[in-house]
Order: sequence, then C-alpha cells, then structure tokens
Amino acid sequence: MATTGKQALKAAILLTLRATASVVGGFGLTTAWVGLGSVALPLLFGMARSEAVLLSAMLGFILYLVLLLWAFAEASLLRVWVIFSAGGATAFGLSRWLASMLAVYGG
Repeated sequence: MATTGKQALKAAILLTLRATASVVGGFGLTTAWVGLGSVALPLLFGMARSEAVLLSAMLGFILYLVLLLWAFAEASLLRVWVIFSAGGATAFGLSRWLASMLAVYGG
C-alpha cells in the first residue's frame, strides 16, 4: 500500500512539473519569440513596427497553443524544460541584439 502511495505522489509531482513547464515555460518561450518577431520583422522585411507587433502577437497565440500541446505529448520532461529554456534564452538574446540594431540603424 505504501508503494502505491509513493507512486501516486511521484505521478502527481511529475504531472505538476509538466503542467508548470507547459504553462510557464510555454509562455516564456512564446513571449521571447513574439518579442523577436516584433523586432526582426521591421529590420528584415521593412514592415511598420505596429504591424510587426500585431502580426507577432497573433502568431504568438498559435505558437503558445502548439507548445502547450507539445509539452504534454513529449515523453521526456527534461527535454521539454531544456527546449523551453534554451529556445527562450536564444530568442531573448537575439531580440535584444536586434533591438540594438534597430536603435542604431533606425529600421
């Protein structure tokens, strides 16, 4: 009986970690990529900044949904956390770098 209780507790903890990864990690990754799109689109395609922000925000809803679903479909919880962390850090770093380019070149 104690083993079943421990297994249930472990399953609950893993589910909580996966739900946290999907909601918080997915939101962080989506936010970073929306920020990157908002900065990159005016530089790369000459879009108006307001249109780039709007387009990035709309695509962000789709990206967030895909990330939520993928986080529960992926077998490895560690892979979910690593991809969300690395992807978010990469997008954030690129958006900061491109924002400085936008400030310098006035895109």
